[in-house]
Amino acid sequence: MPGKTQQTFIKITDWFLTGITIALTGYISFRFIMLMVGPILGITDSTTKLYYPVQFEVEEEGFAEIGNQKLPVKIKEAKAYALIQAPAPTGLLIPVKLMRFGMFGVIIWVLFLLRQIVRTVGKGNPFVPDNGKRLRWIGLSILAVTFFDFIHDILLNLFITPRLIFESIVTQSTLSLSIEDLLSAMVIIVIGEAFRIGAEMKKEQDLMI
Repeated sequence: MPGKTQQTFIKITDWFLTGITIALTGYISFRFIMLMVGPILGITDSTTKLYYPVQFEVEEEGFAEIGNQKLPVKIKEAKAYALIQAPAPTGLLIPVKLMRFGMFGVIIWVLFLLRQIVRTVGKGNPFVPDNGKRLRWIGLSILAVTFFDFIHDILLNLFITPRLIFESIVTQSTLSLSIEDLLSAMVIIVIGEAFRIGAEMKKEQDLMI
């Protein structure tokens, strides 16, 4: 069993994960209800506010003060969020929103799995096959969120970015696929599988004894 200090840390971690999970679930549920029935019930107006990340070209010159020197700086490109206030949710707006809700659902699922792993550590028995499966699901969930972001960018580039028109900036289409997230997910999946195999071997040894 973990010592007293470790037990306290584990309990705090468990409470923190539980609180984050409940808060995020409540927030997403509220936003979903407001999106789907808010305008119908008259709770909110018929405007759907959607923030879309955009990248654009910009030519702005300035300087950076480093020590006693002023070094010239030029901004070549920048990122921002475009706020689209559309009428009652129709067309592409609801599918995009639902995709985002799905991503938050995956995050809640990962938090739930982490909490289960933390609780087995608190009981002094983390080396169980179920934790290996949970680690594998966490890795797969990270992969799902990573590919969701990639598909989300494709949808933005196809349907939203080309329709953004401004007087002084030119928007650019971008695709982001995080190699770091992909590697992290694969490492977690491999560790989870090794964890599961080790736990099953330990279980067999305990039975033999």
